[in-house]
Amino acid sequence: MKNILFPISMLFLFSCDNSVKEDVKDYSKITLTMDTVVVDSGDEIINLKGGLWSSTMNSDKSKLYLWDFQAFTLDIIGLDELVLERKVPFDKEGPNGVGSNVNWMSLLDDNQILLANFQGMGIFDLNGKKLSDLKLEKDKFEGDSLLEGEIFQNKSFPIAGGSVVYGLLLNPWKSAKKSMSKVDFESKTIKKMTLPGEAELPEYTVELNSDQMMTTITSEKTIQKFGNKLVLSSTGYTDLYILDLENDSVYHVDYSPQLSAKAKKGGYPSEVKSVEHLREVIQGIHAEINFQPLIWDEIKKIFYRFSFETSPMENTDWPLFLSAEEKPLSKLYLSILDEDFNLLGESDLSHLGSVPTYAFVKDGKIWYYVNVDDELGFVRMSINYE
Repeated sequence: MKNILFPISMLFLFSCDNSVKEDVKDYSKITLTMDTVVVDSGDEIINLKGGLWSSTMNSDKSKLYLWDFQAFTLDIIGLDELVLERKVPFDKEGPNGVGSNVNWMSLLDDNQILLANFQGMGIFDLNGKKLSDLKLEKDKFEGDSLLEGEIFQNKSFPIAGGSVVYGLLLNPWKSAKKSMSKVDFESKTIKKMTLPGEAELPEYTVELNSDQMMTTITSEKTIQKFGNKLVLSSTGYTDLYILDLENDSVYHVDYSPQLSAKAKKGGYPSEVKSVEHLREVIQGIHAEINFQPLIWDEIKKIFYRFSFETSPMENTDWPLFLSAEEKPLSKLYLSILDEDFNLLGESDLSHLGSVPTYAFVKDGKIWYYVNVDDELGFVRMSINYE
């Protein structure tokens, strides 16, 4: 087993008014201890060209499932032993065909996985056999209307054995508008959720219309499942929408950080005519605050949320779709919320030098992805409170 350890001890002390809970420790004064581990892939190769973009995990965080878009395999990685357990081959076409690629995936149980792309969704066993298709067909559903070309955005959540899927419906070719939706493939019904106060949120859409290309830039939204709740978050603001799966009710929560802005400023142009102008706009958007998805600690019953700001790129020809996380870091913050999404404390972690991505909590530590010389690695961060 290849375990590379880089022990780092850091102390961050900040004064932050914490009026949420008077009887708890100060969540703004933390000590971090960090090390890095690398997965043993044996004689195989774990393809990291897409990072962990097309991946999912089981509920106890003991296994990571990573799609290899070149080998067309599902890599199953044991996180307890830090080893590549096996590579499961899949078919592109035929009765067990996945399609041209896998854009996102979601684990139903220890034996079934949902694989999705622009062509549709399918439920497979972990040997590559297709068990069923889930097709979104415009004229075959009742309830709220399914617009032409609407699909589930990365990443959605199947329940009830995969017959019901919750997620964000959108047409990626025509509009940036996304609808938080419930699709029941057995009863053939669609319910699009009303999000209270959604119209007042600082959303933005920037369209590029030029002779070179056409594209749209907007905030990234993420849906996560925590117990019997789904949480919708955005890179553009602190606001969260909580969907209770027991009664399909949606409510809105918000918090106001003290170390950073609670939302992007907005006011960006709705349309630009050149790639150069779009780069300038993106540079400004990424320089403002960017919020990461929530990270749940089941043991401590708290959420972590990283947020960050970037510095300008030195060159002017950087890849147009370079993510904010890949740009030079200016500021990095960690907010800690209780299980009711109240802010407990926050710290400035800019000294880390990079933004933690694909983060989760395992064994009481925050784990996040790193590429270590083209090997799959994780930084493990222990947080202690004074």
